[in-house]
Amino acid sequence: MESELLPGKLLSQYEAIRRQEHEQITALLDVLSRVDGLPEDQMEQVRDALFHTNHPFLMVMVGPFGSGKSSIINALLGEQVLDVGPIPTTDHIVIVRRGADVQRTRAGEVETVFHPARMLENLSLVDTPGLESVFRTHDDITRRFLHRADVVLLVMIATQVFTASNLGNLQELKAYGKRVVVVVNQIDMLDQSERDQVRDFVLEQSRLHLGVEPLVWLVSARQALAAQQEKPRDEIAWDESGFADIEAYVKETLGDVERFRQKLETPVHICQNVTSAALGLIQDQQGALDQHRKTVENIESQIEQARREQQKTIDDTLAQIEKTWNEAAARGSGAIGDLFQFSRGIGLFFGGIGEIVGIGRLVRRFQGRTRAETAFEQHKVRETLQQIPKITDGLGPRLEGRDLQDMDDLADYTRKAVEGLPPNLSNKIIGRIQTPARYERGFLREISSSLDDILRKAEHFEAEHLDRTLRNTLIILALWEILSLCLTLAVAAGGLSGSVPDVGGLALVFAVGIGVVFFGLALVPLRGWFLRKNYERRLRDCRDEYQDKLRRAAGEVLVHSVQLRRDTTAPFARMITSQTELFEKLRADLTAEQQTFVRIQGGLTDLARVKVAKPDRPVEGEIVP
Repeated sequence: MESELLPGKLLSQYEAIRRQEHEQITALLDVLSRVDGLPEDQMEQVRDALFHTNHPFLMVMVGPFGSGKSSIINALLGEQVLDVGPIPTTDHIVIVRRGADVQRTRAGEVETVFHPARMLENLSLVDTPGLESVFRTHDDITRRFLHRADVVLLVMIATQVFTASNLGNLQELKAYGKRVVVVVNQIDMLDQSERDQVRDFVLEQSRLHLGVEPLVWLVSARQALAAQQEKPRDEIAWDESGFADIEAYVKETLGDVERFRQKLETPVHICQNVTSAALGLIQDQQGALDQHRKTVENIESQIEQARREQQKTIDDTLAQIEKTWNEAAARGSGAIGDLFQFSRGIGLFFGGIGEIVGIGRLVRRFQGRTRAETAFEQHKVRETLQQIPKITDGLGPRLEGRDLQDMDDLADYTRKAVEGLPPNLSNKIIGRIQTPARYERGFLREISSSLDDILRKAEHFEAEHLDRTLRNTLIILALWEILSLCLTLAVAAGGLSGSVPDVGGLALVFAVGIGVVFFGLALVPLRGWFLRKNYERRLRDCRDEYQDKLRRAAGEVLVHSVQLRRDTTAPFARMITSQTELFEKLRADLTAEQQTFVRIQGGLTDLARVKVAKPDRPVEGEIVP
């Protein structure tokens, strides 16, 4: 159902939608500037759409130089704002639009002149260089600007209507699909009959060569300017100048809802088409990028696989080292068990006697090694511990050799992937695909001395500690046995000193004495058990300390090797990742812009249902009611 608006409200609604379009197209241009490969002509279309929204209805003057285009604009404004003369005075596009006062700005080949005339509130006037100017570039400038026009005024001199060039110009303007009005200037040089002949001639030639009859205005810019300069305006002279037709046309045009809607729809359609094209381009680029993104994923999976394999190498090495430590602990425990066997009790007793009297020290000096060292050597404890550095030393070369080979392979693989990139992606790669110039080898070397210290502590400290404990045990055992024997003999001697020896009592005394002796000998393996457990615990501590240091250093090697692999392929991976994120962001932004233009289109559809109310009393001289 149609609603009804007064023209002023229609213009207000039009202005609101126009501003929204302008803001949205400005944002779209920013998004489109980030789309690689978007044809420049499509960007130019959006810039033109922005131009349309930045200017109200565009009335463009075209024609040969000297035909009076600038004079017509001056007459509409009521003062001489643009230069006029017998030689070309306009060598660029001049847009006259509403401003608080007269100002001029220029950007490139377009000059903007601001003027406070009321008629410019929703209308911009455009002056162009002459289509037949002696300066050929003027012709090119004018032709490039024609597609922006909402209506074109083809201006010609009354004494030179429809020359071959004027007819060609009209034919070309028709090809542009623009609404064209033929304006015959300087009719004040003709009498009424000549004016009628001119009008008939223009219509006849148009029917003959174009098949249409354009709107024809016969005007005198000189008379119109003179009428405008009268205060108040000389309406009779204004009407006689023919400018009343222009004024009436402008009023009718600016009150036409359908033309307003078409004016606003054009930028929307342009932007929707370009946005769809940009989305299609982004989709194609994303499709092409997907293959290379899979290459990055493949590289990352290879790096992860190499990390797992390197971790397995480290874990296997640590497991082998742990097994060797445990074997050394078992052998050492066995050596301690041999030293403190119950069956060795008699020998240990005499060894204790030797320690007491000092013979043990002489024997150790003569033999050159202690009992504990001999037992550990027989059980190959040190020999087993010395296998650990060999295993540890082999870890570094295994990791390094795999790292260097993998990095060479990754570099070759990535270079081939780069060669397959399209130019718009390959030229975005920052950095070179190459193996690192330096491989960090210090992680394991830095801990080698501390690992050796742990092994030396395990080899020597326990043997020395065991020897001291063993000597103390032997001395205590010897003293225990001697004391036991002495007490037994003393008790037995007391029993024999009586007149009647107590045979049963003596037997009991000897039995208890022998039991005490054997009890002392039984304490030897018990002492050995405690020593074995203490030795195993201390060796486990050494093992755990050794393993922990090696694991941390190997972990640093692993982190470093993974980083080196990533550094080798980083320029390629960074580019693919950044482009993927860019495309996704661009697609989201373009989709949001597209949806906004759909909403604007909906507002234009509502505008099409509006019916403009006729004002009861038009205000004389006003372009916009």
